[in-house]
Amino acid sequence: MKTKTKNYLIVLIIIVLGLFFQLKYINEFPSHIHAWAQSDRYALSLGFVENNLNLFKPQTFVLNHQFPDNWKTPTKYSITAVDFPIHDYIPAVFMKISGTHSAWIFRLYILLYSFIGLFFLFKLCYLLTNDFIKSIFVVLFAATSPVFVYYQGGFLPTIPSLSNAIIGIYFYLKYLKQNNQKDFWLAIAFLTLATLSRTTFAIILIAVFGLEFLRLILRKDKLKHKLFPVAFSVFIIIIYQLYNAYLRRTYGSIFLNHILPATSFKEAKEIINIAYTNWSTQYFSKIHYLIIIGGLISALYFIFKKKINITHVTGQLWLLILIIFVGYFAFAALMLKQFPAHDYYFLDTFFFPIVLLLIAIISYIPKFDFKHSNLYIPGIVFLLSIPLVVNAVHSQKQRRNTGYWDKTNTTIANFKDSDAFLDSLNIKQNARILVLDACAPNIPFILMNRKGYAVMSTSKENIQAALKWDYDYLIIQDAYFISDIYAEYPEIISKIKKIADNGKISVCTLAKEKSKQSLLEFLQLNDKIPVFEQTITFDTVADQHWQNTQSTSKLYHSAPNSGYITQEMTYGICYKTSELKAITEKNRTLLFSAYLYKDTLNDCEIVASVSSKGQNVYYMSYNLKDLLKKSHSWGKADVVFQIPRIDNDNYEFAIYILNSGRNNFNVDDVSLKLF
Repeated sequence: MKTKTKNYLIVLIIIVLGLFFQLKYINEFPSHIHAWAQSDRYALSLGFVENNLNLFKPQTFVLNHQFPDNWKTPTKYSITAVDFPIHDYIPAVFMKISGTHSAWIFRLYILLYSFIGLFFLFKLCYLLTNDFIKSIFVVLFAATSPVFVYYQGGFLPTIPSLSNAIIGIYFYLKYLKQNNQKDFWLAIAFLTLATLSRTTFAIILIAVFGLEFLRLILRKDKLKHKLFPVAFSVFIIIIYQLYNAYLRRTYGSIFLNHILPATSFKEAKEIINIAYTNWSTQYFSKIHYLIIIGGLISALYFIFKKKINITHVTGQLWLLILIIFVGYFAFAALMLKQFPAHDYYFLDTFFFPIVLLLIAIISYIPKFDFKHSNLYIPGIVFLLSIPLVVNAVHSQKQRRNTGYWDKTNTTIANFKDSDAFLDSLNIKQNARILVLDACAPNIPFILMNRKGYAVMSTSKENIQAALKWDYDYLIIQDAYFISDIYAEYPEIISKIKKIADNGKISVCTLAKEKSKQSLLEFLQLNDKIPVFEQTITFDTVADQHWQNTQSTSKLYHSAPNSGYITQEMTYGICYKTSELKAITEKNRTLLFSAYLYKDTLNDCEIVASVSSKGQNVYYMSYNLKDLLKKSHSWGKADVVFQIPRIDNDNYEFAIYILNSGRNNFNVDDVSLKLF
């Protein structure tokens, strides 16, 4: 098979495979795993569009920064320090030219860069093995890694930086093989670019420098051939690091720039165990690991039984791999706390050296000739590729599993179309917005197309401080107002005024005077007519949907009876139905009100849930001890749930008291209202 034909075939395989994995998600807003990090990169790209493509003033939508003050200091600027943002800038150029800011432009750019990286991975393997089938197999191995597939069409600079590192190593090994100085220059250029946009790849660049230093000592080459490209690489990296430090001092940053090592050997062991549990089958699937083990066993067989010799270039590759692994183990030790929660750190570190290790291993296995008599070899490769591809597809779907527990995706849904909503309220695009409980700092602001301040932790102290900042409007998510904001700081309803809501978010302003409005007045539910209403006073026979309605006349809020629950009982009063059609029509607000008399203030939750086909599609609970401040007296609990629209008629709705803290208490005058 001719070289040109081989190149065309591998390009076709790479593109078809990539589109098969990614096309379905190409216009997906940054969400699911690491939506925070990915939305920050998307925000950078949109920021370049806004600042007329000023590469040296990277900005997002957030006016307070995580570093150095952990979001607590408001500023006038959304400029942020960041590793050289060339891979956020280029999508911005295409956005500017096309006039569209859609996510697919960014995703397509990263995807195309991954194709280039995989193509050069093929060339790298072919350079070392001169074997077409082996080279295809290595590409399939890398291209079906679950973590690689997930970020292959994403927003992080990891994939293009990884691709640049692959290109750089290809040209470096080609230089070692053919001794063409142009290849060395290209190697350093691409490795430098990889390092600028993702600092972790400096380890590969340093490994090349180290190997070249050894070659100089052994007189394998001359210093004059290396001095300028190496010096220029170091100069460019230092210059940008100094400029980035200036940005950090002047404006702050939303991107991490310091080490996070374990504080003890015990903690390090625990972190490694967590990372292994979380991500080991996401780094590679089980069949990937079996391929590595099988390849190693085969290589050892041919080395010791068949006396296969190590070539000069392969020997250099082994040394390079060793240096890279040592560097990344040192880096992992310094950044160990990031690994349990950040799977893409594997792509930044060990992914490429492991792939290089596989190439080095299979280089000892005799060449596969693509002849009719040896069709079983490509047949085996094809059969092995099937579970690799199937697992990658399954991983893509699995990583996008979501539900009531996924606060990030709920936030995205809540702020969807919020830009049009704010426009309808004549809120200008240069208005500064304070978002309480932003979940991921840039997500609400991207969707609102406005800048502002993100409160990332809704403690009483953080809310009180943020209310004093210089903003025009305050926005809260209705679904999390009671649980995350009101429960922490009930006094907030006396300090802000609600001016509008769309059923998902509420727009507020800071009140000119402190008011005495109740929670229901703030939520503007007093004057609304409910679409569904149920009450129980324990004085008459309850509706059939009520459960656990035992009553007593010994204590009551309104005569003659009240309900009760003892510490031996896990569940208190419950309303359960499959006939609440209103929740299949649109998002609804559910108000639960009751009077309770507790002898203790242990954990006790009011829970609302919707289940379908045996799975919870909505589940939210509030701890009553946060709402009832006194024991041995009647207190009123008002709890609001934001029930999402249920997409099917096969469901069961329930609202109940969960006595998790084993309390003795009475309950009276319970009402449910659905708006």
